[in-house]
Amino acid sequence: MPNHRDRHRDPPLTVRPPATLKADAQRALGEREMQAFVVACLTALVAAPERFLAQLDEHCPEKKPLGRPRRPPPYGEDSAAPARRP
Repeated sequence: MPNHRDRHRDPPLTVRPPATLKADAQRALGEREMQAFVVACLTALVAAPERFLAQLDEHCPEKKPLGRPRRPPPYGEDSAAPARRP
C-alpha cells in the first residue's frame, strides 16, 4: 500500500470570522447548523448570483490586501533617522 496522505474529495474552505460575529450569527441561526447555512448560501449564490450578491453588498467587508505589509522606507535624507548614541 503506497504511503500517501488522505485526500478528501472536497477540500475545506477555511474562514475565520471574528468570534463575536460568529456567536451573533449562531444565535440568529438558532437550531440551524452554521455549516449547513454556509452551504445554503453557496447554493443560493449559484442559483441567482446577481440577486444574491446585490443583497450582500451592504454587508461585505473591505477587501484585504494580499501579501505582507510594505516595509518602511530606509533612512535617508527625507526621513527622520533616530538619534545615534555616542
